[in-house]
Amino acid sequence: MTAVHQLRLGRMSLPQSHPRAAEQICEICCYVIDHPDGLIVVDTGPRAGHLLIDELYAPEVAVITSVLAAAGFDERDVAAVVNTHLHFDHCGQNHLLGHAPVWVTEAELRVSTTERYTVPEWAHIEPSRLRLAADGELIADGVRVLHTPGHSPGHLSIAVQTERGLEIVVGQACYSCAEFAAARTTADDMHDPAWHSAGMESVARLRSLNPARAHLSHDPQAFEA
Repeated sequence: MTAVHQLRLGRMSLPQSHPRAAEQICEICCYVIDHPDGLIVVDTGPRAGHLLIDELYAPEVAVITSVLAAAGFDERDVAAVVNTHLHFDHCGQNHLLGHAPVWVTEAELRVSTTERYTVPEWAHIEPSRLRLAADGELIADGVRVLHTPGHSPGHLSIAVQTERGLEIVVGQACYSCAEFAAARTTADDMHDPAWHSAGMESVARLRSLNPARAHLSHDPQAFEA
């Protein structure tokens, strides 16, 4: 039976310029959808060794292949990667799962090439691996990708039918479990303030699905109905 598992890929310090600087630390979670057709990994976290990222965020990075192994998963069983979006802390270790196709939206792919959006070499997806995700598309039996713009123009969330019922990997469509429970998000967490309305609509859409559980990229606590 399909199940969703959280993996912790590290944490990073938030610089004073960050809208959530008062929280100081940002946890980094990815998710493994354990599916009969193979593992689907949602986001791959950052990587170490980038001068500017290390200076600004001082990330403590867990290597995704090691984290998978520690959780009892074989990296060779990864059938697909889904990037909720292409910010540096979500796509940095895509290269370590280089045999697997990568699902992302066309809108996200476009914005990832703009200045100061991400680390371009981390966000780059080889054409042979690239899979463009259409809103509502089934990428495996019971696994559907949903466009949830706001935090980024091409953000994706993933709806998964499990033995618990419907579970959603929200990604960063919403930052915290408390915000998801309240069906709200903040303008500071959006691509820019003009995207706040779209972000609120995305969260409302996800809440309207009445998930049994919802999982977030930067809050280890899952929402439970």
